[in-house]
Amino acid sequence: MQASSQRGSGALIMVMMILLMGTMMLNVTRQQLDDSMSLVGDERHYLQQFTGAMSALAWGERLRWGVAEEWHCQQQVEYHWRACLQPDHKLLRADSGPGTLALYRWVSQQASGVLQAQPHGWLDYCPLTGEDTCDVD
Repeated sequence: MQASSQRGSGALIMVMMILLMGTMMLNVTRQQLDDSMSLVGDERHYLQQFTGAMSALAWGERLRWGVAEEWHCQQQVEYHWRACLQPDHKLLRADSGPGTLALYRWVSQQASGVLQAQPHGWLDYCPLTGEDTCDVD
C-alpha cells in the first residue's frame, strides 16, 4: 500500500516540476515578445519621423525663399512639415515638426528664390559648428 502512494507522489512532483518549468518558459517568452514589440515600436516611430523629414526636405526644396540672414522657416500645416533655410551657409533643414528627426541638405539659391539641391548634399546631422547654430526652435 505504501509503495503505490509513494509512486503517486513522485508522479505528482514530476507534473508540478513540468508545470513550473513551462510557466517559467512562457514568462521568458512573454518578456522577449515585449522587448521585441518595444523595438518594433521604436523602429516604426523612427521611420515615420524619417519619411516625414524626407518629405519636408523635398517640399522645402520647391518653395520660394526670401532674403534673410538667420534661419527662417516655412510650415506645411496639413502634414506638420517644417523646412528652414540658413542662407549664409546655404543649408536647408527639414523635419516633421518640432522635436522630431531633422535632415539637412546643402543647396544653392537662385535669384528667383528657388533652391537647387547640391549633388551628394544630403546629411542626417547638422554640419554647422558652434552652440545653437542648428537650433531653429
